[in-house]
Amino acid sequence: MSQTPKTPPKPAPKQPEFKFRTKPVAERSIWESWAVLPAKTRLRISLAITTVAAIGIWASDKLEEAIPAPKDAAKTPQSPSPNAA
Repeated sequence: MSQTPKTPPKPAPKQPEFKFRTKPVAERSIWESWAVLPAKTRLRISLAITTVAAIGIWASDKLEEAIPAPKDAAKTPQSPSPNAA
């Protein structure tokens, strides 16, 4: 009878420790504060910002269709000629 040697169980992988997690809130940069937020919260904030931007683009297109820009607005202003006094 042979017994197999018991191997010690592998420890669970640790989450990386970030130095900014231990900083006081007043000393964190915006990026550090963002990184400390839970992933689900960061995802929801990002989706909300993206949704607002998409709605703004859509509304801008609809307003441009409803209220077209005047023809004169497309022209660039001409610089005065060098001979003008």
